Amino acid sequence: MILSLMLALSANIAFSTASIYYAKFSEKFSAEWMNYYKSIIATLGFAVAVFLFGQYGKAESQSYVLLVISGTMGLFIGDIFLLKAMASIGAGRTLMLFGFSPLILGVSAYFLFDQEFSPKKLIAIVCLVGCLWSFAFENFKTSGKWELKGLLYALIGVILDSGGILLTRQSFDLSPEMTAFQANLVRAFATVVGFTIMALIPWFRFEPIKFWKQMTVKETKTISIVSFLGTCVSLSFYLTAIKIGHLATVSAVAVTSPLFATLLEILTGRKKANRYLVTGLLFFLTGFMVLLLL
Repeated sequence: MILSLMLALSANIAFSTASIYYAKFSEKFSAEWMNYYKSIIATLGFAVAVFLFGQYGKAESQSYVLLVISGTMGLFIGDIFLLKAMASIGAGRTLMLFGFSPLILGVSAYFLFDQEFSPKKLIAIVCLVGCLWSFAFENFKTSGKWELKGLLYALIGVILDSGGILLTRQSFDLSPEMTAFQANLVRAFATVVGFTIMALIPWFRFEPIKFWKQMTVKETKTISIVSFLGTCVSLSFYLTAIKIGHLATVSAVAVTSPLFATLLEILTGRKKANRYLVTGLLFFLTGFMVLLLL
């Protein structure tokens, strides 16, 4: 249990750091391009792990089918909505809506995988969701509006991402020997194929080469490192946690991403500490201790 929580927490730190840059580059270029670029980096990274370092195991063909659908649903379509939301309302408020993810996954896992959804875990989830809503209220007090379009994009992205996670967990259940790197490679490659097809269809007006030409050398280095951190590192930790841990509990830890994103914004001088941050921190610590100790 503790190992899965630590892996999920590490995944969140990596993803939260990357999300700040995802928002920046999605706004400057496009959400589709940012997602395509990070998917290419992810595919290359996972391919190295699988084929050069032998991080693979026996897997059923049905598991691969589920992973392709999972990647298309969560990483391709879902992340387009998430990155559009980040460009519109910022990384912190977008990640806020991941507070709905534990409830979606917890209820789904109860019916699909016969996993327990105990009152103790519900207490932890409520605390972690409370952490998120403290940041939501802070943003509302600052801007005076909720940015409904961006929030809708984020909610759609969260729902699609949750669906992708459920399919991924099902693929692991069908093929216990399959590694997280192996599963991530299939999901990331499916995303790359999806965007490549999208670029070939004029109707979508998606021109990735044009964006690559616009990037400076510094931007290329920065976004490459960030993409590796937010995909290869984050997804490897998170899917390993999903494979070995309790689905609702692991996903509850995942909603702490806004906390880390907000702390990074404070450290970089983009946001000042206030009572809402302290309230969110207390919610987070309470919820996380419940997960660890009960």
